[in-house]
Amino acid sequence: MIVSEGWQRLEPKLNAIRTRLSALEYEPDRRHSFLPFTPEPDSPYVGFEGSRYLMMSGYSYLGLAGDPRVKEAAKVAVDQYGTGAHGVRALAGSLPLHEELEAAVARFLGREAAMVFGSGYAANVGTVGALVGPGDTVLIDKLDHASIVDGCQLSGATVTRFRHNDPEHLDRRLTDAKGTGLKLVIVDSVYSMDGDVAPLPELRKVCDAHGALLMVDEAHALGVIGATGRGIEEHFGDNTLVDVKLGTLSKAIPATGGWVAGPQALIDHLRFNARPFLFSAALAPAQAGAALESLRVLDLEPHRVTHIQRESARLRQTLNAAGIDTGTSETAVIPIIAGSDEKAYDLATACRKAGVIGLPVVSPAVPNTQARLRIAVTARHSAEDLDVAAAGFLEAAHAIGLIPSLP
Repeated sequence: MIVSEGWQRLEPKLNAIRTRLSALEYEPDRRHSFLPFTPEPDSPYVGFEGSRYLMMSGYSYLGLAGDPRVKEAAKVAVDQYGTGAHGVRALAGSLPLHEELEAAVARFLGREAAMVFGSGYAANVGTVGALVGPGDTVLIDKLDHASIVDGCQLSGATVTRFRHNDPEHLDRRLTDAKGTGLKLVIVDSVYSMDGDVAPLPELRKVCDAHGALLMVDEAHALGVIGATGRGIEEHFGDNTLVDVKLGTLSKAIPATGGWVAGPQALIDHLRFNARPFLFSAALAPAQAGAALESLRVLDLEPHRVTHIQRESARLRQTLNAAGIDTGTSETAVIPIIAGSDEKAYDLATACRKAGVIGLPVVSPAVPNTQARLRIAVTARHSAEDLDVAAAGFLEAAHAIGLIPSLP
């Protein structure tokens, strides 16, 4: 076969990932990426290659992925509207179900209006690109999600980073910002790798002092923080702290898609200027139906949120007492920090041998000395399940020398 010069130039990139994986996944039991787990109905357990494991790295925070009400809503949507929309929302793709979902999102979050995208990633990229461009400045937390970073880079605006959760550093960055264009500050409310919360009241004060808008990604906050799961504003006891709220429908809400909520004028602007919305097919009916019903359940059953908050605190306390480093976590996202990439794979492999799935996150997603298992506590995990998980984590940590002894 003749290999073109283009393929020859591409070959080093293709080989790089093979080399990296072979160094980490040198045995079948050490393979942890892209594994086809089979979820058990109404259970936090999954099947894989004939064995049963307790899943501790899934994002269905509210435990609604297998809820009969949510599944029935998806089926009803398919029966009424079919399996897909007829195109983009601006043309033939809009359905009454989309408008119902957007109204429900806005109502749940206390905003005038909302709109839904095909994914949370698209929502970030599209919203940033529609709000800022050349001549504007975007200031982002050092640990903001990749979709925020990509949206900023694609927008053409000047991008400046500030130290993680450091309002004073943001204040200095805003003071140094040049030009008279729009200044937009973007943060995650709950950081997906560390599980800590943005200091929203302090960030709001800094933004107000400099005339900057504040946008917050609630991907890991909706259904997780706040007394009723409404996110970071409720967490801090105020519902007027954020200018642009944004999130996903694929974590606590067990569907796909993303959402943006804010003033009606903002949503009107985004409908015609957010390119991933304008040029992508509309959200499939089954996903919209599942998302709408999940919001209704969350509104009716805030005890799911209370359970997550109580049990994640208990698990974190158990791990910390045994000497396991969980970083700055204060939410349902709990990193078990192993150190090197190899050590994180060692730990994940030992966990699976102990019957628990804890999946590794390695560089460049995190610093190469901060590789970890990223654990998520959900409403589907009973207290007994989490006792099993804690025992598995401690057994695995001891087996690889991460902690000196078992308690």
